[in-house]
Parts: sequence; structure tokens; C-alpha cells
Amino acid sequence: MLAFLKEYFNWTTERPVEGWFSWQHLVYVTLMILLAVGLGIFFGMKYRAADRAKKLRVLKIAAILMLGLELFKIVICCVRAGSVWEFRGNLPLFLCSILLFSLPIGAFGRGRAQEAALDFSFAFGMLCCIAGTYLAGNIFGASPVLSFDPMVSTTTHCISGFSTIYIGVSGLKEMKMRNAPISCLILGVFEALALGVDILQRPTPYQSNYMFFTSPDGTPFQICYDLVAGNQVLYTAFVMLLYFVYLILFYAVYLFVYRAARKNREESRKTLAERGDS
Repeated sequence: MLAFLKEYFNWTTERPVEGWFSWQHLVYVTLMILLAVGLGIFFGMKYRAADRAKKLRVLKIAAILMLGLELFKIVICCVRAGSVWEFRGNLPLFLCSILLFSLPIGAFGRGRAQEAALDFSFAFGMLCCIAGTYLAGNIFGASPVLSFDPMVSTTTHCISGFSTIYIGVSGLKEMKMRNAPISCLILGVFEALALGVDILQRPTPYQSNYMFFTSPDGTPFQICYDLVAGNQVLYTAFVMLLYFVYLILFYAVYLFVYRAARKNREESRKTLAERGDS
């Protein structure tokens, strides 16, 4: 037990690394995601009829937990490396970390900014959850499943998944097209931060591929990279644009499905009313 605890926070370990997409990795992240989805449904149903303030309390706790865990991870990384500058390689500027910015705005904000941030979190939360768990080959390929980095990363990303389910089930989402520009602004600011850090850190040994703006790094963005024949400027612009396309498509598909479902409900009520009159 002492040996386990001693190695728990380290990158190097004598325990075998099960590897990305090993059965241990798949079982662990699947159980965590099922737990996140289950809790999202449970608390969403529990507070569905509550007032908005009570609904937001759950998200406030989720946002604080997510931010606290991410800050704790950065501190541990700095202690482990023996340098305060290590934080530069562990900034939460990847796509799967974007709810660290949007969720606090949705939980603690006001007005349309809050509405847009909740919609944004609803749109990206489950995507972040999947990307940061099943697709986290760099983490699960370097450390045993039951160690600090994989477990903290999985927990924060599952909070993202929980938030999507909870926002949807509790009725906190608005998904109004008038909020889409603000959601795009949130995404744009996040992309600008990631790109700025990438550019500033390229001459240094620290992370310079946030949001995969520099290279595909084994992701499906390789398709984009090949399409532009490796042109760095075109590749970065292509990837940035794809994030916006996803967000707008999410709004469009949701509104199409929502309106179709509402139309079907109205027609069903009209049919029942006509039968009652006859």
C-alpha cells in the first residue's frame, strides 16, 4: 500500500502501464462516464421543478470541484518537476478543458452571458467528456490507470459530461439563436488564448500545441493537415473554423429536433382534442 501511494503521484512507476484502450482503461472510463450520466439524470430530475437559483447551486458545486481539481493537478505537476514554470506545460487550454471557462460563467454569471455559457457547456460538455477519457491516449499510455494523472483527468472530464446531462435534464439550457454569437465569442476567446500561448511557447520545451493548433498529434485533425499539405497557417485556420462549425451545427440540429418534436406534440394534442369533441 505504501509503495502504491509513493508511486501514485509520479510519472515514473514500477507498476505496469496498462495502455490506451486496454480493458482496464475502457472499464474505468466507462464506469466513470456511466456514473456521471447517472448523477446528471438524477440531480436533473430532482431539481427540474425547482427555481433557477436552486438548479444553479448544483452547477456551482460542479464548477468549483472542476477548477479545484485542475488547480491541484497543476500544483502537483510543479512539485513533481521541481519548477514553478512547469505549469506552462499543463495549462487547461485543450478543447476537452474548455468547460473550465464556460461552466463557471454559466454557474455564477448573469443575464445573456450566463444563458450563452450554459448553452455552450451543454453543447461541448459531452464532447469534452469523450475526448478526455476514451481518446486520452497520451495520459493512459504513460501512466497506470489507477494513478494521479489519469484519475484526476477522468474526473474533471466526467464533470463536463455530468454538466451536459444536468443542464439538459434540469431545463437550464435556453438554446436560443440570439445567444449563439455570445457562445461563439466564448469559443473565440478560448481559441485566441490557446493560439497565443502556442505561439509564445514554440521556442521553449513547454507545451505549444494547445487545441491541436500546431499539429494533429495523432488526432483526426490529421485529415485537415493533409488537406492543406501541411501548411501551418491554413491548418490552424482550418481547425479553428471546425470548432465554430461544430458549435453552430449543434445549435441548428438541436433547434430543428426541438421544433419538430414541439410540432408533433401540438398535432397530437389537436388530434386528441378533435376526438374529444366528436
